[in-house]
Amino acid sequence: MDTIVLVLMLAVTVEALVEYGKLLGQAALSRDYQGLAVMAAALVVAVLLCFATGADFYAALGVQFAYSWVGVLLTGVFASRGANFVSDLIGKLQTVKSD
Repeated sequence: MDTIVLVLMLAVTVEALVEYGKLLGQAALSRDYQGLAVMAAALVVAVLLCFATGADFYAALGVQFAYSWVGVLLTGVFASRGANFVSDLIGKLQTVKSD
């Protein structure tokens, strides 16, 4: 895998995880327990589905982690955010590619 693509994928992953953490933190601080429960449920369901099916977005793109389960877990995090998050990710990758 090209090192530049790997670094870009990891940068997008870190941004996604930080954004997810921010959303969960805001829901907790604002005492939006319903929103927090919905986000947590989506996360758990998506991660479980990815482990059950072996879905690994990173492996499909040629990124290998030292522990194969990391790719499946991170794929579950992306899946839990749904189609809007995937759309945002594709938009960011297209922006980076055109720069």
